[in-house]
Amino acid sequence: MDCENNKGTVDTVQVALRIRPLMPEEIKRGCDECISVVPGEPQVQIKDLAFTYNYVFPQHITQQEFYDTAVKGLIEKLFQGYNVTILAYGQTGSGKTYTMGTNYSGEGDTTKLGIIPLAVADIFDFIDVNENKFTFKVTVSFMELYQEQCYDLLSGKERGHSVIDIREDINKGVHLPGITELPVTSTAETMLVLEKGSIGRVTGSTAMNQASSRSHAVFTIVVAKESKTDKNLATTSKFHFVDLAGSERVKKTKASGERLKEGVKINQGLLALGNVISALGDGTNRSFISYRDSKLTRLLQDSLGGNSLTMMVACVSPADYNLDETVSTLRYADRARRIRNKPVINQDAKAAEIIRLNNLVNELRLQLVGKLPTISEHGDEHLREELEMEKAKYADLMKKHKQMTEHLSNVLIENTNLCEKALLAETAKDKIERKLNELTEQCNQTIDNLNTTDKVTDEEQKNSVVDYLKEIKGRLEDLQFVNMKTNEELIDHEIKLSYVKEENESEKVDDGIPLNEDQAVMEEEKRAMGQVALNQELQELNRAMAIKASVVQAILASNKDVIDSHNNLKENEEKIAHLEKERDELMQQLKQTKTRNSTHDELRTKLSTLETEITDLKKKCQQLANIIKIKEKNEAKIAILNAELQAMKANKVKIIKQMREESEKFRKWKADNERTMLRLRNEDRKRANAMAKMESLHAKQRNVLKRKMEEAVAVNKRLKVTSCHN
Repeated sequence: MDCENNKGTVDTVQVALRIRPLMPEEIKRGCDECISVVPGEPQVQIKDLAFTYNYVFPQHITQQEFYDTAVKGLIEKLFQGYNVTILAYGQTGSGKTYTMGTNYSGEGDTTKLGIIPLAVADIFDFIDVNENKFTFKVTVSFMELYQEQCYDLLSGKERGHSVIDIREDINKGVHLPGITELPVTSTAETMLVLEKGSIGRVTGSTAMNQASSRSHAVFTIVVAKESKTDKNLATTSKFHFVDLAGSERVKKTKASGERLKEGVKINQGLLALGNVISALGDGTNRSFISYRDSKLTRLLQDSLGGNSLTMMVACVSPADYNLDETVSTLRYADRARRIRNKPVINQDAKAAEIIRLNNLVNELRLQLVGKLPTISEHGDEHLREELEMEKAKYADLMKKHKQMTEHLSNVLIENTNLCEKALLAETAKDKIERKLNELTEQCNQTIDNLNTTDKVTDEEQKNSVVDYLKEIKGRLEDLQFVNMKTNEELIDHEIKLSYVKEENESEKVDDGIPLNEDQAVMEEEKRAMGQVALNQELQELNRAMAIKASVVQAILASNKDVIDSHNNLKENEEKIAHLEKERDELMQQLKQTKTRNSTHDELRTKLSTLETEITDLKKKCQQLANIIKIKEKNEAKIAILNAELQAMKANKVKIIKQMREESEKFRKWKADNERTMLRLRNEDRKRANAMAKMESLHAKQRNVLKRKMEEAVAVNKRLKVTSCHN
């Protein structure tokens, strides 16, 4: 692998050329390699032409080496606030989907993971390292452009109801209103979403590629980052992974019918994209770029000539059989390398305005320094008034904070109760579904037995049906019992809750200001935040369970066409055996017919027809066998996902139990605290009454002493007067 020392300016579209190895079919065909890499230079030669790119990757380069060299550095740009786009271009079968990793299935060799799985892992590694400095929120979306129609691959709706439109906005740019954006919190969760969307993507078989992508796909990761120390430092950036459908030639793909229509639409979109790239690469008439010629070019408008950091991954085949297509891709990529974008940091508009205003305020404050009167000029009376006002505000805020914390605590307790009720209902639903599945299976088995049994007498059939009906009745009674038991558990749960509420009401005291109000409020807030953390953990677990369940449903939906595959395979194998027997008989007749006549020619024609029919049936059998293998893999995957769901459900039960225990601890602590506050208030009142009595007694004693003192003074005066007269 060779690359430039200078990776180009940040506003230039980067181009990475990747040459795939020769395929086994190409080797069997006797194809030679028609492209060579110049040693020590990011340059390739083909015929008498030479092309230079930012990166050139020969056949032996691994997925990890490709990613580390060309893509890894873009992750840092994403977290700096830049939009990033990686788009894979090349002819059908050149390795685009393999390189991008949009066909992720959760299985296979981890060394073959493409760009998307590796980038997702790096994104969440960055978040884990920096979560103490920033708050992150990550959402993903997945759409495909099929025959000039945009489809939401994550909507969970039928294909006809998942159509979305392209819109343009001055602030948002090109966007897709209404597209499903799922929040994700880990690499595993994101990969499940990718797998779910990949299942719904349109693929088809052609002579060039057994699993050819018949649509353009865009997987988008949106990262919102906010500083924990300064809320105004916030950015929102997007990472677009674009897997373009491959360009096709009908004579090579041998496409017909629907595949031919798909190929025409694919080529039309790629032609419009080529025209846009040519116009942007020439650097002339940029105001007349024809983005609106195709929905594909409209989707990529911000990535080509817009505000995004863009990399094109050009995938080519080295086989001389594909010489023309390879040269076309190389020219395409060479023009793209000349495109200049103007990437900008996507800072939150409100946050940017706040920063600007704060800077302006600071400048004005500096200008006012020295012009305001000092404190000594006015005295501290004004400050005392302000202090009293601030104290009053603080007391009011503390009271409101206490009320809001109590309300939050009550809501959390109620939420815990609802979670417990939901868990009871969910457990009952699972039991009922399991019994219904058993009942359905038994019903189908009984019907099959009745249909396949020969010479069954009316009496035997009647007895069999009666036994079956008794079995159904018993199963239905079991279901009714489960339903009744669930209702009883829910009623018991409500009764327990009512007792708890009565205890809480009886233990409430007046809302006076306790002696240690601050400590009590802080402790209540701390416990409430603990409950909030458990609720968030439960929500994340529920979201992960929902994603896994939706993946299971998507796999089951993809398996619905495989139900009859076993029977069809058996029928086709029987047909092949019958036709081969007929062919052998014809060949024997041909050997016996020594002279060439009309009968001989008819036999040879019939033999040729049989050979063609046998070949077609064998191809169908191979396809059915592949479908059955896929179904078996899917069933194994479903078993793994169901096991993971069961583990998650057990964890959910554990979390809800912990929430209930914490709620009970909090309730008891609150009741104890209220009783303590009541006791302290009573003691305070007693002390106040005692102080009042002592003050009253002291006042009386003081009055008595005062009178005695006055009397003594009067007596002294009289004594002095008497002594003077004597």
